[in-house]
Amino acid sequence: MPIATFRGEKSVADIADKMYSRLTPNQREKATAELLRANPQLKDLKAVAPGAVLRIPTLKDIRPKTTRNLENPDVQLANSLAEAVSSFADRIDSHVTNALGAVKTQQAELKKAPVKRVLDAEPTVRKQVEVMSKSLTARTKGLEARQSDLKAALGQAIARLEGKPRK
Repeated sequence: MPIATFRGEKSVADIADKMYSRLTPNQREKATAELLRANPQLKDLKAVAPGAVLRIPTLKDIRPKTTRNLENPDVQLANSLAEAVSSFADRIDSHVTNALGAVKTQQAELKKAPVKRVLDAEPTVRKQVEVMSKSLTARTKGLEARQSDLKAALGQAIARLEGKPRK
């Protein structure tokens, strides 16, 4: 069964019109019913994300349009996966950047004058704060290393999914 991607059409009839050539009203009705049967998620188009894979049923006496690219399922799936991995990479990068900012803020707080005054008065607290500061520094290095490794790995995955040669 051929597949296509959902492109934000407003109705299942719109999808049918884009998938099949010169539909009569009866053929449109049949095509719409078959599209819904093959893709139950189309009952609520607002819940279907652009790029979602749709199964395009082969219908007797109704031929698919050649202008709509019914992509090779492998290529289509790879493209969808590449988009999803890219989106995931962006979200992870944002989370790590936020975490690094939080660590930097915590380290800056430890260097402020009121904290230093308390630390000068309390040697045991100073030792604990030094341990915390070293831990924050180690966390920063670990986060930066993981962010770099993950960025490289996801970049390679995206490139492979898009059919680009390995670097």
